[in-house]
Amino acid sequence: MPKIKNFSIILSQLTLTTMSTFALAFPILFIFHDLEEIIGMRIFLDRNAEMLQKRFPKIFKFLPNTSTSGFALAVMEEFVVFTLIALAAIYFDNDLCWNIWFGSSFGITAHFVMHLGQSAVIRKYIPAVITSIICLPIGVLVLYHCYPLIHFNIWFSLLGLAIAAANLFLALKLPAKFSEYFK
Repeated sequence: MPKIKNFSIILSQLTLTTMSTFALAFPILFIFHDLEEIIGMRIFLDRNAEMLQKRFPKIFKFLPNTSTSGFALAVMEEFVVFTLIALAAIYFDNDLCWNIWFGSSFGITAHFVMHLGQSAVIRKYIPAVITSIICLPIGVLVLYHCYPLIHFNIWFSLLGLAIAAANLFLALKLPAKFSEYFK
């Protein structure tokens, strides 16, 4: 009987180690991906301002006054939130935290798909496409392998997705405010 108990402890530790690795994969994928955006965003906006203003005026109104440092601040804020969610899941190791992590990680993966869609719509390279192509299959695989390891709860996962979406909307407002403040 003790052998089964020890096996159960080992299996539990192995699952936590695996989940810890998976949990930290998303902040790493996110920052890797957003570095491409930071590097190319301002150049892209400057070269394509007229086309973006004409075709997407509602979206473009958030972008024209955005500096690279303002955008980097928004990326940092998002990275901190995603990292804290991952660390909370690892530290507390409970269903609520893992489902919030799963939902927010799904949001990051959807973010990669969104950039591919943006590029397809405007029929041009946008800063984010190359890393989206790299990160999307990794994100899907991580979610695929994590799903059976957590006690999935749709409501908690939707909460994580809502946190990711709210964080994105906050991050969209930060760069212009930061850039305007430091002019």
